[in-house]
Amino acid sequence: MTETQTPLGEEQSLGLSTVVDEPLGDEQASSLPTGSEEPRSEKRSDGLTIHIPHVPYARVIGFGLTGIGLLILLFFLYLFAFTPLTASRNQTRLSHSLAGQPLAVFSLVAGHVPADGDPVAVLEIPAIRLHQVVVEGTSAADLMNGPGLLPGSALPGSPGNAVIAGRRVTFGGPFGDLPQLRKGERLRVVDGAGIFTYRVTRMFTVTAGQRDVVTPTRQDKLTLVTADSSLVTSGRFVVQGSLVGKAVDVPGSVVALPNYDLGLTGDPAAGGLAVFWTLLSLLVVVAAAVLAWRWERPWLVYLFTMPVFLACGLFACESVARALPATF
Repeated sequence: MTETQTPLGEEQSLGLSTVVDEPLGDEQASSLPTGSEEPRSEKRSDGLTIHIPHVPYARVIGFGLTGIGLLILLFFLYLFAFTPLTASRNQTRLSHSLAGQPLAVFSLVAGHVPADGDPVAVLEIPAIRLHQVVVEGTSAADLMNGPGLLPGSALPGSPGNAVIAGRRVTFGGPFGDLPQLRKGERLRVVDGAGIFTYRVTRMFTVTAGQRDVVTPTRQDKLTLVTADSSLVTSGRFVVQGSLVGKAVDVPGSVVALPNYDLGLTGDPAAGGLAVFWTLLSLLVVVAAAVLAWRWERPWLVYLFTMPVFLACGLFACESVARALPATF
């Protein structure tokens, strides 16, 4: 008895599969995608039927919303866990740069203005256990290192109004405890002109747009400025102290009115960067969703895309932090 050979059908010769009208088993039925992922059948002109899977829009949207939630969580983790570590590291670096150096290491005494971010003084407030290296400049980037001396204001200990701004919440919040100060408490400053003590005379809040606390004065005083709130800032909290003793003339120190609103705005270029890195982070999440749906080993997709997402997310968080008010 000879074996009957079945001639190759057109479907087999093309290496394509056709729809088989046979009932599916329970396991097969459960393995098929459901809802928006159900495959679509299309009949070709030569009579063959092929299956075209739908893009899993619901899954992509779900991953996108998950990515937004992760970014929000990462942002708060960055603000309240990562930025204090960054500020502490920066302060340690600045302290080491001053260790063993004479007081003349502080610029301005030499007759020239230091570069932004360079140390110019050391501020101590025993009542709130504050010890911070003060840097030159009050931009968002400068105040990530520690309190900053307002450009154009007097050097602490010299005649006039010395203005130092600092953050209240983020990057360690060095000025977060300023509201706890009371009149008469000591503010101690060490800089290139010497060691000086101020006594707190008043504490108050000014609204946005007022510049009275940063203008030059005839009185020799120290003005500490930070955000007026730990949540939503719309003004400035100010602590002012009067110099105990006589001021010292410092060659090269200049008193001038700054041309910007101190501490109420962040880095203007950071907003665009924040949008860019946020969109790139979400794009990575969506791409991971599509690749995980198409590949047989989705865990590999997550393994390789997660570091990329975290890197983009951290850049987005840093940009948002720079865009926030510099004293927040």
